[in-house]
Amino acid sequence: MDSQPTLFDPPGPRARRTDPETSHEAARGAQKAAASQRRHIVQALIVNGPMTGDGLDAFFEWPNATANRRLPELQEAGTVEMLDTTAKTRRGRRAHLWGWVR
Repeated sequence: MDSQPTLFDPPGPRARRTDPETSHEAARGAQKAAASQRRHIVQALIVNGPMTGDGLDAFFEWPNATANRRLPELQEAGTVEMLDTTAKTRRGRRAHLWGWVR
């Protein structure tokens, strides 16, 4: 029986059919990393409450804007939502908080 993909499963291939195998390998690695990041973000929001994308990057020690690439994907899936409240980032700018959708 085929199981349906979940939010955390890697999406389809991100490399073109004509790309070399090394590109396909890199794409598979990136898909797995993105799925792992989405899982970590949701878990952090469940456990810690609302956070900014910058706060998530700091929490996980990810490069800047890593969480901000994943948050819209999670929002589209209905797993997280952008809140009306803001908080300061590490650079002192205001950013929206993100929360887990129960």
